[in-house]
Amino acid sequence: MINGKNLDYFKSLKLYDAKIENLKDIKSVKIDTKRPTTERVLLFMAQIGNPYLFKVGDVPVKVIFNDNGPTLQQCLEIFSSKNF
Repeated sequence: MINGKNLDYFKSLKLYDAKIENLKDIKSVKIDTKRPTTERVLLFMAQIGNPYLFKVGDVPVKVIFNDNGPTLQQCLEIFSSKNF
């Protein structure tokens, strides 16, 4: 289960410490955009595991948020509303 403690841990992980074969590929995430936003975010989190560290194909990605920018929750809500 994802909680604040897990998110802090996920956020602290470094890209260079990750093994690309252990990262989830964001292209494999499937979200039903007809579901409520909260449910879409939970489905995304369940599928991606670490929302801060994943891969796109063979490219590892580390997500970093600006203190003055949108929150992870806001970004996930935006992402989960898109059809990719």
